[in-house]
Amino acid sequence: MKHGWLKSVGLGLAVTVSLAWLGWPGLTQAQNIKVGGNNAQGNVTREKLSADYEKALELIRANYVEARETDDLTKYAIQGMLHVLDPHSDYMDMKAFREFNDKQHSRYFGIGAYISTRLRATYITEPFNGSPAFRAGLRYGDQIVNVDGKDTTAWDSTKTRELLLGERGTKVRVTIKRPGVAEPLAFDITRDQIALPSIPSYYMVKPNIGYIGLTKNFQSTTSMELANVIAELRGQGATQFILDLRGNGGGYLDQGILVADKLLQRGQPIVSVHGRNKANDQSAFAETGASENFPLVVLVNGGTASASEIVAGAIQDHDRGLIIGETSFGKGLVQRIFPTMNGGGLILTIAHYYTPSGRLIQRDYSNSSLFEYYAKRNANGKIENAPKGEMKTTDLGRQVFGGGGIEPDVKVESNDILTPAQQKLWQGSWLFSAELINGHAPGATQFKLPEMDFTSKLKGTEYLISDDVLKAWADYMHNFAKDHPEFGIKPNEIEENKIWARKYVREEVLNAAYGADRAKQVVAELDLQLQRAVAEMPNAAALNEKARSKSNAMNRR
Repeated sequence: MKHGWLKSVGLGLAVTVSLAWLGWPGLTQAQNIKVGGNNAQGNVTREKLSADYEKALELIRANYVEARETDDLTKYAIQGMLHVLDPHSDYMDMKAFREFNDKQHSRYFGIGAYISTRLRATYITEPFNGSPAFRAGLRYGDQIVNVDGKDTTAWDSTKTRELLLGERGTKVRVTIKRPGVAEPLAFDITRDQIALPSIPSYYMVKPNIGYIGLTKNFQSTTSMELANVIAELRGQGATQFILDLRGNGGGYLDQGILVADKLLQRGQPIVSVHGRNKANDQSAFAETGASENFPLVVLVNGGTASASEIVAGAIQDHDRGLIIGETSFGKGLVQRIFPTMNGGGLILTIAHYYTPSGRLIQRDYSNSSLFEYYAKRNANGKIENAPKGEMKTTDLGRQVFGGGGIEPDVKVESNDILTPAQQKLWQGSWLFSAELINGHAPGATQFKLPEMDFTSKLKGTEYLISDDVLKAWADYMHNFAKDHPEFGIKPNEIEENKIWARKYVREEVLNAAYGADRAKQVVAELDLQLQRAVAEMPNAAALNEKARSKSNAMNRR
């Protein structure tokens, strides 16, 4: 697998390559830098750049309406310059870069819990199995109101998270409010290393079909995790596999290549990279190849990006399996990280990557803001797809297109998109769920969950929502609508969304009982894309067999 510098680091929604250990250019050095070709000289000295920047800082410090930290202003200045280039070039300060490196090694240091913002406050949505938060007794629905003496009552989860992270072995005092408990509860928690697996969920979705949820970013352990999961599911009888890449925003490029290597035939191209600097041009091929041939379906959606798209694109271009779901994000830029002398990292786009058929799948970003590029959606909440780009063909001659992500072979829209009315209802419905699992929901106090269970065998019939609980939800939401007129919830919207509420509340109860990744297993029959993947498995097998037969015939010539 000849991929030189491809073997290094990455981040979500980016394919990023090796660390170039370069210091930050010294602004005091009298050295010419070319900044444009329209001036008479086309060059400007670093002394001039330094003087202009320092003058701007001086004016801001002397005249701006509020005091601002110089380090923050410098960071934003660099980010602004890079964002003019493309949406994926960026700059991280020392703290962000350290956290980034920890995550790329499938770990970070903290208390080990998902937290989220609800009604401008921070709540625990899941303590991880065996984590310090779990051992201390934090639960789904706990509101974090104080961290180490700082009042976080009105803080969002991003700001609160900064206080929860810290060095391994250090202590943090977390104070929470729990539904049904009159006084706040304080927990002294010792921070520890928290594992971040790329494959948080895998199981037998049918007697002979194994599901592999590679839904977290490609990190240093991804290919090893995949090999172990395939072997374990093989032991449980799996002869066919569904690889779920939905929501996987990318990461290590070399890990994406290694994952594709485990699924393709030896010698098949996986990805090629081309940039302005020809020294960066590289191609990667499957060196080992799949040890066994098996039918394969890959699930993708608008959150499938970069390294995930490399895997999906290689599978599609070689007709190795079927791609099912929604068009992927469309991220075909390659970044290189340049660590700086201040401990930060500058992420710079240096090349495009191309799928085996020659597709560049990068979406157009020339006429959109960062917000529009990452979040622009149509009336149905879907990421808007770019017009089709250049047409290419797969190994079997099927037409595929560049310019806008990986378009699935079988399009199946998700049934998880909220309607406008449901978007108004969901925060109140989440708060109801938090009170419900603690046995404190008005009208449903008989419903209370035991401790979280990460080990029991799931049946698929757990925690069905009764009519009594649904009535309690409706009563709660009518009161919520009165207390929070800013949401504009109408009484008829509550009554018309009871079917949705029954499903939503059950899913939240399952999240609280088993964790979000295991909870998906219970409601797998409601996942339209997953169920279509199961139904299309014979077609995936037929496509793969036809492609292998053609490849073998060509090799015999």
